[in-house]
Amino acid sequence: MTWQAVLVLVCGFVAAGLLSYRQHLGYQRAVNELATDENRSGMLLVSGRAKGRLRGAIVLLVIDRRRGEVTRAQVMEGVSVFATFTERPDLAGPVEGAEERAGSKALAKAVAEALKMAARLNAGTLRSQAV
Repeated sequence: MTWQAVLVLVCGFVAAGLLSYRQHLGYQRAVNELATDENRSGMLLVSGRAKGRLRGAIVLLVIDRRRGEVTRAQVMEGVSVFATFTERPDLAGPVEGAEERAGSKALAKAVAEALKMAARLNAGTLRSQAV
């Protein structure tokens, strides 16, 4: 292998690492903004992720513990490090139907993981009042 080929490989790894770090900073920024915006009594911020062969998804859910409702959701879906968080108002509503409202398989898995985390944090008492 020539030194040019080695240089191309090293540059590729460095670029991938920098872009992944940039995406991590975007996740951190989204979490901090949601935590600041929704810092009220009774609100819970949870996240979930799903990794697929080609596509993945990360979801941030703000849940009102008292009403058992998702009040706000942000989603990062995609196949590249250029994916960003977008607001998803269609996920807002009762906790019970959140997975069905997800739309894609990867997003449904991420929502299920986030709801599992919420149930653990609430010691299993999270449920919708609408039932």
